[in-house]
Amino acid sequence: MNFDNDEESLGFINRLLERLHQADYKTLGSKIEIVYVASGGQHVETQINIGAHPNEGSEKETKDNIPPPEAMARAVERTMAQGYWWASTAWAVVYRVYQMKGYSGGIRQFVREVEEWPFSGRLTYECNYDAVCKPIRSGRLAGTPDNWIKNGATAQYAKLGTALLKELQ
Repeated sequence: MNFDNDEESLGFINRLLERLHQADYKTLGSKIEIVYVASGGQHVETQINIGAHPNEGSEKETKDNIPPPEAMARAVERTMAQGYWWASTAWAVVYRVYQMKGYSGGIRQFVREVEEWPFSGRLTYECNYDAVCKPIRSGRLAGTPDNWIKNGATAQYAKLGTALLKELQ
C-alpha cells in the first residue's frame, strides 16, 4: 500500500494491530512483525509477540507476572508525585509499560480497567482513549523506553517509561 506520509502509514499499521488485540487473538507463541522503510530511508520496525513463550527473548513477560491493579495504581501515583507526568498522553506510556509486563488487552479495555484501579485520590490527568491511542499509534513507543527517543518520542516519554518500570520491579 502507498501512503502520502509516514504518519499515515504508521497510523494504518497501528490500527490493524489494535484490531488484532481487540479480537483477542492469543495463540501461544504467535508473532507479528512489520518492517518497512519510511521516506528518506528510515528503517521502522513494529513487533508484537502474542502470548510468547518466555524463552523466545520477547520483551513480554508471562501472564502470571502482570502487575495487579494495586501495583499499577501505586506506580502511576508515585510517578505523578515525582513530576514525570506532563499531560493525559502520558497514559500511553502506562499502557505500553503494562503491555511490556504481559498485558494483552486493547486500548479501550485498558481505559475501562484503569477506571477500576484503586487510586488513593483524584488524579491530575484523565485516562481516556484519545490520550492513549494517539501516542501508541504514532509508533514512537515501540520497543523499550531506551529505544523510544530513537523512534521519535520525546525524552519525557522515555523517562516516564523507565520510572514506571522501576516502580513495578
